[in-house]
Amino acid sequence: MKKTIILMGILCGLTINAQSWSLTGNTGTTAGTNFIGTTDNKDLVFKTNGTEKMQISVNGDIDFTGSASSNYPYLFPYPSKYKFYGPTTFSLYENQNDFVIYSNPADATMFRVDGENMNIYLQEDYGKVIIGSKTLGNCTSCTGYNLLVKGGIKTEKIKVEIAAENGWADYVFNKDYKLMSLKDVESYINTNGHLPEVPSTEEAIKNGIELKAMNILLLKKVEELTLHLIGQNKRIEELEAKQKK
Repeated sequence: MKKTIILMGILCGLTINAQSWSLTGNTGTTAGTNFIGTTDNKDLVFKTNGTEKMQISVNGDIDFTGSASSNYPYLFPYPSKYKFYGPTTFSLYENQNDFVIYSNPADATMFRVDGENMNIYLQEDYGKVIIGSKTLGNCTSCTGYNLLVKGGIKTEKIKVEIAAENGWADYVFNKDYKLMSLKDVESYINTNGHLPEVPSTEEAIKNGIELKAMNILLLKKVEELTLHLIGQNKRIEELEAKQKK
């Protein structure tokens, strides 16, 4: 009888202790003392309708579908940060910001999906998009560039916008344009080893080239060459006319 009373007392104590954590909120809790979780080397499992939906492993992995060893999406800590692994799917809602990643909720938008207009935005506020490199972000000569790619870019079409203030090379055909004589061009090439205004090999390797600026410069040289050819053709026609007389 005495043993029975003692056993009932233990069971009552366990029942009272189990019911002390309320599902409608708790007061007077102490961090580190009161918590939801395990005290042994076991994963913490969350279920709905009897089916496992989320699991926190003993090493800190957060799995939203069952187990961190599965092929489903899960997060794992990577020095105080988290990464997504697995075939993650995000639902689209009837608003502009269907999915957003912030560097800080009150700071900058790093990634945003606009499901309504089917657009994806990267680094909207500031920062750079870097592909194929872990070090380009520290590039001291990359100021003013938002997309940095290590390696090649293969595409079927590229369009470069030309702002009005940047101009195009057709000013070469203006009547007041001072065209360098072929003799002066020859002298410059003999001295410098490249065309006037065109970067040398060493400069191109060191600084790279601006695609837009180089295309405009090459067009300028073609237009200058065209003017020289027109001038040469006029002189040839004049000489032929004199010979016929």
